[in-house]
Amino acid sequence: MVFKPKEEQFAEFDDPKAFEKQDCLSCRILGSTAFVSLGGYTYFSGMQQLRATRHAIELSKSKYKYGSRQLGIVSLSATLVGLGVYRMFN
Repeated sequence: MVFKPKEEQFAEFDDPKAFEKQDCLSCRILGSTAFVSLGGYTYFSGMQQLRATRHAIELSKSKYKYGSRQLGIVSLSATLVGLGVYRMFN
């Protein structure tokens, strides 16, 4: 026995424009502000914690030293800010 859904239940999924809905301006502002704020917080908080533990990081035997961790924080925060800008204008 093969399960077949009723065709009339999923008729709106056949239309590719069924999901193309515009967001309201306040939704875009709130969403983009959240992403940009999260990116800023990630940068400042991450760099503060990284500076506080710099000596321990340099003495550790980990292959991820200060520079690579700094690059990770900067790239994560830049990605979040970029998503915020994208959310606002697209």
